[in-house]
Amino acid sequence: MFKENTKHEQGNLFGIEQDLDARLKKKLEKHWSTNFYKKVFLDIDEQIFSPLYDEKIGRGNFPVNILAGMEILKELHGLTDEEMFDRFAFDLSFRRALGLKDFNEHVLAERTFYYFRSASAEYELNNGVNLMMAIFKKLRDEYIRELGIKSGAQRSDSAMIGANIKRMSRLMLFHKALSNLVRDIKLMEGLVPEKIEAVVSDDEDNFCYRLKRDEYAARTKELAEYIYLLVNQYRDDWRVCDGKSYSQARRLLEEQCIVTEMKPIELKDPKNISSSSMQNPADDEATYRKKNNTEHRGYAVHATETCDPENEIQIITDIDLVENNVDDAAVLSEKIEMLKEETGLDTIITDGGFVSDETRAACDENGVLFVTSAIRGKSSDDIKNETITSRDFTTDPEDGKITACPHGHLPRSQKVEENTITANFDPGICSQCDKNSECPAFKSEKLSRIVIDDKRRWLDERTELLKTEPYRTLCGLRPPVEGLMSCVKPKYLRGRILFRGKAKVKKRMILKAIAINCKRYWAYSLSSLIFYATRLFDFIKTNCTVVLFQKMA
Repeated sequence: MFKENTKHEQGNLFGIEQDLDARLKKKLEKHWSTNFYKKVFLDIDEQIFSPLYDEKIGRGNFPVNILAGMEILKELHGLTDEEMFDRFAFDLSFRRALGLKDFNEHVLAERTFYYFRSASAEYELNNGVNLMMAIFKKLRDEYIRELGIKSGAQRSDSAMIGANIKRMSRLMLFHKALSNLVRDIKLMEGLVPEKIEAVVSDDEDNFCYRLKRDEYAARTKELAEYIYLLVNQYRDDWRVCDGKSYSQARRLLEEQCIVTEMKPIELKDPKNISSSSMQNPADDEATYRKKNNTEHRGYAVHATETCDPENEIQIITDIDLVENNVDDAAVLSEKIEMLKEETGLDTIITDGGFVSDETRAACDENGVLFVTSAIRGKSSDDIKNETITSRDFTTDPEDGKITACPHGHLPRSQKVEENTITANFDPGICSQCDKNSECPAFKSEKLSRIVIDDKRRWLDERTELLKTEPYRTLCGLRPPVEGLMSCVKPKYLRGRILFRGKAKVKKRMILKAIAINCKRYWAYSLSSLIFYATRLFDFIKTNCTVVLFQKMA
């Protein structure tokens, strides 16, 4: 049964703090635990977690704001679960941050915490809502309001997050899936042929180690046939077919094999296997992507932060986790409207990887200036050396047709369809033009054609803007976001995260963003306090000196 925690609002006449020396009490007012309690803990809205509990049945829940606060503190201090539980049990400052006055309040059983985690993950799986994101947004808005942060200009970037899985070959993947399926069938006291049990008696590493390279394909096909045999044998046994290993086995057959009733199983050509295919049964939501000649198996985190030069500090405004084979531009295009409504976005600054028709359309619809520090497919030297663009072709303002090329020649024929112009010029004239190599028109012996559509106009406009100082100044605001991405990425296991499953990894990224915003806020508060204290000291020192000289005179 859900119940809000308000006990922390009540004072304690006999608490530990009451026995402290006045000097220590004053120091405690500036302690990190006090800042966390006032600026984070009090802003945790417990009501958003109420769907996790029954309204009437059961005991009252353990305080949700304490459980959520512990998750944030874990990320803030870089703790393991074991260290977090120890700090909660024995560290008074840790407990103060969660509104607890002594060691006797709210004794926590570890399983209560894990039940809370599990229920939150299941709620997101069923409803598509991450409850921690509500806490992130509330804190974000509070910091922006309190510090007067200008959030019109923002920058965005992405980074690869490695899944905590072993890299598997195709043969190892089939062996692991078969082993998991056999294990679950035997747990249900099902029957497995002896030849299959013999195959899975070793783990995937030992199984592959004893094979020669030229045997891999035949043995992989053999494992696929074993999986197909067991999948068909237990397709009507709900005890097996409702299990995760069974669904993974079926998925593996669909992704990696060509299965027909009349023909034996055939393995698909590796080129025809999707990057969304299962990489390892340990985390079957991880996907594959090759970027800059480096293979990645896992996820991609996208983050956006303010970047107005007048801001004393910048705040993360959004963070999300997607499959790593999803295009960056597709993610950003879906965020523009939300960022406009929630943070007042008017300028978004990215690199060339975020450029797409969808992103441009989303920015146009919401009145957002889309600034890119590069253009996909063009180097900075290409942009500098490009002297002729589609914008140099003059057009009739009434019908939109091209009236002349940059050198004054008329097209032989042309047509206008919606916002696209297709114009054909005389290839003989174009071949003699001294700007032939710089002209963007497609040229051959029989054809000289240029196609101008909205995308081309936008790219050429950006090409010209990249040569101007104001636009380059805006582009210069983007690089610091790479420092943010470095902070978000895990520093252990070569960039791999400890958690498995998209929901869990996404939750850690949100908590990481909350922790980063908190650290930035507290660092700014501390520096401001030192700054004003120094100015006050200088003022007092100067005026006291003047008064002293006056008295001496």
